[in-house]
Amino acid sequence: MAASKKKATDTVRLRVLVISSNPADISKIKKIWSDNFPDSILSSTTSVSRLKKSIELNDLYVCAISAKDESRSEIIATLKTYKNIPLIVTGKTKADTTYTASRKQYVINIDNFNKKSLLPIVNEITQKKLLRTDDNLKEFRTNEARYLNVILGSRDGMAIVTMAGKILFINPAAKSMLKIKNTTHSTRFPYKTDIPGTQEISVNSGPKSSMRYIEMNVSEINWENKAARLISLREITSRKQAENSIRASEERYVLATRGAQSGLWDWDLQNDQIYYCDQWKEMLGIQYDTITASPQEWFSRIHIDDIDGVKYAINLHLGKKAPQFESEHRILHKDGTYRWVLVRGMAIFNKRGKPLRFAGSQTDITERKEAENELKKSLDDLKFALASEKLLMEELDRKNKELVELSITDGLTGMYNHRFLQERFDYEFKRVRRYGGMLSCMIIDIDHFKLINDTYGHQVGDHVLRQLAGIMKQKSREIDICGRYGGEEFMIITNLQIDNALRYATKLHSTIENAGFSYNGKNIRVTVSIGIAEYNSDIKTKQELIERADSAMYQAKMDGRNLIRIWKDIDTTDENSIDRYGIQELKGKFQELSSQMRYIYMESTNALIKAVDAKDPFAKEHSQNVAVYSAEIAKSLKLPEADVEVVYYAGLLHDIGKIGIRDDIIIKKEELTSKEYELLRRHPEVGVNILRDIRFLEKEIPIILHHHERFDGKGYPHGLQGREIPLGARILAVADAFDAMAEGRSYQSKVPWKKALEEIKKGSGTQFAPEIVDAFIKLEANGKIVPCSKKEG
Repeated sequence: MAASKKKATDTVRLRVLVISSNPADISKIKKIWSDNFPDSILSSTTSVSRLKKSIELNDLYVCAISAKDESRSEIIATLKTYKNIPLIVTGKTKADTTYTASRKQYVINIDNFNKKSLLPIVNEITQKKLLRTDDNLKEFRTNEARYLNVILGSRDGMAIVTMAGKILFINPAAKSMLKIKNTTHSTRFPYKTDIPGTQEISVNSGPKSSMRYIEMNVSEINWENKAARLISLREITSRKQAENSIRASEERYVLATRGAQSGLWDWDLQNDQIYYCDQWKEMLGIQYDTITASPQEWFSRIHIDDIDGVKYAINLHLGKKAPQFESEHRILHKDGTYRWVLVRGMAIFNKRGKPLRFAGSQTDITERKEAENELKKSLDDLKFALASEKLLMEELDRKNKELVELSITDGLTGMYNHRFLQERFDYEFKRVRRYGGMLSCMIIDIDHFKLINDTYGHQVGDHVLRQLAGIMKQKSREIDICGRYGGEEFMIITNLQIDNALRYATKLHSTIENAGFSYNGKNIRVTVSIGIAEYNSDIKTKQELIERADSAMYQAKMDGRNLIRIWKDIDTTDENSIDRYGIQELKGKFQELSSQMRYIYMESTNALIKAVDAKDPFAKEHSQNVAVYSAEIAKSLKLPEADVEVVYYAGLLHDIGKIGIRDDIIIKKEELTSKEYELLRRHPEVGVNILRDIRFLEKEIPIILHHHERFDGKGYPHGLQGREIPLGARILAVADAFDAMAEGRSYQSKVPWKKALEEIKKGSGTQFAPEIVDAFIKLEANGKIVPCSKKEG
C-alpha cells in the first residue's frame, strides 16, 4: 500500500496555493515543497480577491498567516466557505495556528515543516485525487455509452462522411431511410453533401411502395482531428403528403368558395407565411400586389377590441382544445370602415400533434350583422314600450346606481363615513321626535393631532386614527352608530340617556388615555376631548343636536383638553350682563403676557444655545447665524410675521439636541465611525424630547425634528421628501448647511464663501428645496446674508 502511495505522488501533480503575507515564509515553504515534491504546481498569494477567484482550482492550501496579520480574519472567512478543501495551517506560535477553516485541516509548526510531516498528508490527498480521476473516467465512459445508445436508437438518421463523401459512421435509422445495407471504408454517401444547409431528398422505396421524402441537413465538423460533414436525416413523407393533398384540393375549394363569396387563406405554420386568395383581398379593397404573406397583414387589420378573442380562438384550436377555429370579428377595409367577417378554419397536424398547416375561409357578414343589430334595437324598443312600470323601473335603476356609487365606509378607519352618519342620524332623529325615546350624540376629537402629524409624519397620524377607530369599535355596542365625522373627529350616536352616555364616554376616554399607541418602535401618547349632547323636545333639527355636542367638545378643549364635557344651556339674562369689552381686554393682556413669557424663555435659553455652539470652536455663532439666515429667507417668501418668528426661534434651537452628544464626537477631527455618526444623527430627536413639553414651542418642534431631511427623501430621521417636509425645516436645511460650510467645523475645513454658494446651488432639487435655494441666492446677492460676527464687527 505504501509503495502505491509513493508511486501516486510521483505520477499525480498537485496544485498547491501558499497563503501568506511574509515573503520569507513563502520562500521557505516553496523550497521545502519543491525539494520533496518536485511534480507539484506551486503558487502563492496575499490577496483575498485572488484567493476567492482560485479557491476551487487548487488541491491543497498552505496557510501561514500571523495572528497579527490585518487580512487574517477575511482570509479565514473566505476559506470557511469551502470547508471541504484540504488545508495545512502553519505558523511559529500557537496563536498563529489556532483557528478552524476546513473540515480537512492539518496543523504543522513552521519549524517542523519538512518531508516527514508532509508526506502522509500529500499521500492521502494524492490518493483521493486519483480516486476522483478514476471516478470521472468511469462517468465519462458511462455517458459515452449512453450517447451512443441514443444515436443508435434514434428515429432520426445520422451519418458522418469525409469531405470526399465517404461514410465514416452511419446509424441504423439512416441506413433504413437510405436503403443502405452494409458499409465499408470505401462506401460513399448516395447524395451530394458538398452544400451545407437543409435540403429535401426523395427515396424510391421499391416498385410496390410509394416515394419517401427526407429532410437532410449538412454541417461541417471536426472528426478525429480531420474536417468532416455531419448529416442529419428526418423523414417528412407525412408532411409532404399533407402538402400535396392541400394543393390538390385547393382548386376544388376555390371554386366552391367563389360561389359562396368567401375568401380563402392558407397559413404555412412551419415558415409562418399566409397565402391570401384574390377574393380575400377584394373583400378588404386591397390590390393584389400591395400585400405580403405575413400573418401581420391579417392581425393588424382586426379591430383592437376583437384581436384578443381571435388569437384566443386560434390558440384553442391549434392546441387541440377546440375541433375547429371559428370567429366573428371586425376587420379594417381600405376605405377606413370596419366590416364584419365570419372566419372558419382547420389545422393539419403531424403524427406528434404539431400543427403544420392552418387553412380556412373568410366571409363578409356585415349586412347580416347590421340586420341583427337593427332587430335587436327594435326588440329593445319594444320591451321598453311594453314596460307598464316604466317610472318605477327608472327610479329603481337610479337608486341602485346611487347605492353602487356611494360607500358607507370610511376608507382609512373602516368605520361609517360622514355621509352615512348624516343619513342615519336623520333617521334616528325623526324616529325619536315621532315615537319618543332616548338619543345622545358624542363628538370625539383627538388632542394635538396636527402636532402628531407634523412631528411623526402623516403615516403615523393615519395609524393613530386606525388604532383609535379599533378601540371605539371594540368598546361600542352593536346598536351604537360609530363613524368618522371628519379629519380627526369621530361621532357616536347612541340611545343612552345622558348619565349613561357619560359613563360610556368615561370608559371610552379612559381606555384611549391608557392605550399604548406605537408605530415602528415610537410610543405616542394620545388623548381625546369628548363633547356630549342629549336630545330633548326643544331641539328642532339634528344639526342643532350635533352643534351642541360640538360646542361641548370645544369646551373640553378650552378647559385644558383630555376632558369630557356635557352641553348645558346658558341663561341669556346672565349672558347680557357679561362685560364683553372687559373680556376682550383681558384676553389681549393674556396674549401679551404669553408673548413676553416666550421672549423671556428664549432669552434664558441663549446660554444653553451658546453652550451647544461652544462644543465646537468653529461653530460659536452657528445657531445665531442659522436663525438670522432662516428668518431672512422666511421674510423673502412673504410668510406672516408670526411664522417668521417661529422659523427664527427654530433656527436658534435646531442643534439643542447636541447637548446630549459626547464632546469627543462633536470635536473629533478624524472621520466619524458609523456608530458615532448614528449617535450624531439622533440630535434632532434628542432636541425634540427636550422641548416637547413646552407648549408655546409646539410650532418650532416639527421644524427642529426635520431640519436634516432631504428634498429627495434620503435624509433623516424619517426620510420625508418634497412637500412632506415642513416649510420651516426646508428653510433651516439650506441655512444650516451654508453656515456649516462657510464657517467650518472641527471635522471640516472652512469653505470659501462663493464655493459654499455653489454647493448650495448643486444641491437644489436633491438635498434642498429649489424655491428655498432660489430665495437664498437672491438674498445673498442683495447683501442680506451676512454672518453675525461681521455684523458685530
